Amino acid sequence: MLFWHMGGTVFLFRLLFRDPGVDLRFLVAGALLPDAVDLIAGLLRDTEPFLAGRLYGHSLFFAAGVLAVGMLATDRGSAYRKRAVAAAVGIMFHLLLDAMWLWPEVLLWPLPDGSLPAAGPGDWSLPPGPARLAQEAAGLMYLIWLSARTGLSDAARRSRLWRTGTV
Repeated sequence: MLFWHMGGTVFLFRLLFRDPGVDLRFLVAGALLPDAVDLIAGLLRDTEPFLAGRLYGHSLFFAAGVLAVGMLATDRGSAYRKRAVAAAVGIMFHLLLDAMWLWPEVLLWPLPDGSLPAAGPGDWSLPPGPARLAQEAAGLMYLIWLSARTGLSDAARRSRLWRTGTV
């Protein structure tokens, strides 16, 4: 679910943190990373990648690992650290938007016994039902509203978004 995660993550971040200087490129990349990781993991496993479900990328330890690597590999106060934190926050919001607390064996993997159980269906394997379409529409509508509100119809503002990640 592309627009649900992008729009939902940006909405939640702007609502909760109110940091206009965050690099939205890394926040959104973090929001999309769990599904990308699990799609690749599905390719590497013996299952159909689009039907693999939620795997390693939907673990709380994955998000914590991204944050830890970002904190250890960057200098305090640097733009790189801010980007790493934005990506980790994007991953956390992805887990929240996917309601991962409903699958604690995946969310807390590898704690229970180290093996990854069969999880609920992943975003790629869900049929496009009314609830999923409503989520996608909500995310897309928020992104359209934000684009209009921040004046992204102006080429200079769009260019700044692509260069700096800020609106």
